[in-house]
Amino acid sequence: MSYRILSIDGGGVRGLIPGVVLCEIEKRMGKPLSDCFDLIAGTSAGGQIALAMSRAAKDGSAFWSADGIDELYARSFATIFPFKKTGKLDLLRGVTHEKYSADGFESVLAELFGDSLMSESRVEVLIPAYEVEKGVPHFFTRSAALEDPHENHSMRFVARSTSSAPTFFEPNQHHAGERAYIDGAVFANNPAMCAFAHAQSLGFDEDDMTVVSLGTGSISKDLTYDDTKDWGLVKWARPLFDITSQASNLSIDWQLSHILRKAHYFRITPIFKDGRSAIDDARPENMAAVREIGLKMIEENSAVIDQMCERIS
Repeated sequence: MSYRILSIDGGGVRGLIPGVVLCEIEKRMGKPLSDCFDLIAGTSAGGQIALAMSRAAKDGSAFWSADGIDELYARSFATIFPFKKTGKLDLLRGVTHEKYSADGFESVLAELFGDSLMSESRVEVLIPAYEVEKGVPHFFTRSAALEDPHENHSMRFVARSTSSAPTFFEPNQHHAGERAYIDGAVFANNPAMCAFAHAQSLGFDEDDMTVVSLGTGSISKDLTYDDTKDWGLVKWARPLFDITSQASNLSIDWQLSHILRKAHYFRITPIFKDGRSAIDDARPENMAAVREIGLKMIEENSAVIDQMCERIS
């Protein structure tokens, strides 16, 4: 029996990239993505997309199409990451406080999820977040929500938890106050291996699985020994963030490409060569450029997407 897994990386505004790929997959498959996969995993922006795709309407059908989710984010990222010219006070706030208020973010999540609960998901979902007080990873899943009422959170709460990126938003606190969560990207920006392990815990082995993993872009930067040999904390801060995130993504890709047979694993992600790597740059011109990267990626990987669609069908 085939067990089909979709995994979506985190990446803020760069979530537009897997978003347009998912629109293309849904178009080629001719049915909602939650009818094409048995498990959908996602981190941060990818977690929001995963949950939105799995949200059920009152009649049990898919509430959102991939096109609908894509359109909502195209008009809502500027609400989540409001752009303004920064003065000295704004820069200081970014150092000593979170960069953005969660108000706009919360309004977008309310539109995406309403009052839907994790137990109402159309398919199994896996959403990573990091529990601050205990200092441990936490995985929100539909199976846990069905087994334990305390794990049956609203989708809105889970989406907020997996997306509470440190320095950008304050941690997301449980309504009872006993738990707080930050962005799952701190340990699983690419949640494909987590999804693989979860599928095994549900009784499936690697011969049963097909994994489709969609990334939000690798950063192409030429760093040399001469460039970096005298760098300290200030100069390493941003490059190190990109390096650790990218290295983790590539490591998981390497592991799954060795565990799963070739026809059972698909990974598609672009390479950024023009510096458009900021996860919160919601200016219209940047979002248009990011979307164009996604469309180009579809064109360059059309044959792979056909193979993928044939496999999951």
